[in-house]
Amino acid sequence: MSNYYNTGDILRAYDIKPTKSLGQNFLNDLNVVRNIVDCGELSKDEAVIEVGPGLGVMTSMLSEEAGLVVAVEIDQHLMPVLEPLALSRGNIKIINKDILSLDINHDIIESIIKPAGFTKVKVVANLPYYITTPIAMKFLEENVSGLEKLVFMVQKEVADRMTAGPGGKEYGALSVAVGYFAEGKTEFKVPPSCFSPRPAVDSAVVSLNVRKEPPFELSDKDFFFKVVKAAFGQRRKTLANAISNANYLGASREDVYAILEKMGKDSLIRGETLKPEEFAVLANLLFENKNK
Repeated sequence: MSNYYNTGDILRAYDIKPTKSLGQNFLNDLNVVRNIVDCGELSKDEAVIEVGPGLGVMTSMLSEEAGLVVAVEIDQHLMPVLEPLALSRGNIKIINKDILSLDINHDIIESIIKPAGFTKVKVVANLPYYITTPIAMKFLEENVSGLEKLVFMVQKEVADRMTAGPGGKEYGALSVAVGYFAEGKTEFKVPPSCFSPRPAVDSAVVSLNVRKEPPFELSDKDFFFKVVKAAFGQRRKTLANAISNANYLGASREDVYAILEKMGKDSLIRGETLKPEEFAVLANLLFENKNK
């Protein structure tokens, strides 16, 4: 038996054409789908949220492993495929909306998952590559009740940035932001041949275990992320220049020099050399200095 299912046949049967503007590349390798589902480590006492279920192949596998699947699909054209699947399985709920327009706690957790008797939540999804980061950060930043783990298929370059450590070119604001909310790792790579139509880039599956507690204390979380964004916004500049150029942080170059000296850091360092916890120290000292 082949590990590939014929995506083309399904699309033709329902007269569906992949929508380029929605970044639709359908997985057609069942082994890859199974491996993604396995990364979720699901059980029947958990609910799983899937973003972009597409033709419902992974949705079907998820429903066998989890107690409830909430599949959020923006494309109305895919409802003739997904709705009969939901009806036949009984533990699949389809939401035909843009995930970015939803309040996840209100619209999914409180309205669907908790009334069905579930308190543990995971996310497993083959994300549209053009909006990967906004979707991933939405789940992390909204403090989703009961959320324990996220498993995403993403562009390999984004997976590298999500899981990168200090010092490399992949390390940036996304690395620090993801690391604040979760412990991430790349599970495996996926070549373009596993999709229909084939994307022009390699893909990877990344898993993020959501932290129960923040990894370090912050005086002001929003200010911390502004500092991180400023530090990587002008990568070729020194950290002192990048921070002082961000007027909204209210710090002069001399202020940053003094703080770096207090931290035992060279005044000419760049942002990519700082560990996340060092960014926390920097942000806390800048915040204290601003509010003197």
